[in-house]
Amino acid sequence: MAEGDVCGKQMTKKKQEYALLGQILGKFGAMVCPCGQVVFDGTEFEKIEAVAKKKGVWGVGRASRTSIGTSGNALDVRLPKSVVDFLELKKGQEVLIEPLDKKRFQVIVS
Repeated sequence: MAEGDVCGKQMTKKKQEYALLGQILGKFGAMVCPCGQVVFDGTEFEKIEAVAKKKGVWGVGRASRTSIGTSGNALDVRLPKSVVDFLELKKGQEVLIEPLDKKRFQVIVS
């Protein structure tokens, strides 16, 4: 048995639920520490990756570079196709945009 990096307590092998971008991908074998640390080995992570790809969520959560464009007198932000597909956005669909601070904003799909 391994020890947890965080607390040094004994880790045990258990099936652990794994979610990505709010999508539950299933339960996979992992080493779990009483402090909450969870470690998936390479074989289990390959299984997680395969399920994520099948569900269309693999790679969607990566940060993507884009630029600010213009549309008439307004500014616009181009969204990568992977994000558009994941959020099931359609041209003309209304969304709520709100600033979080001086460097971030969020878009809420209605």
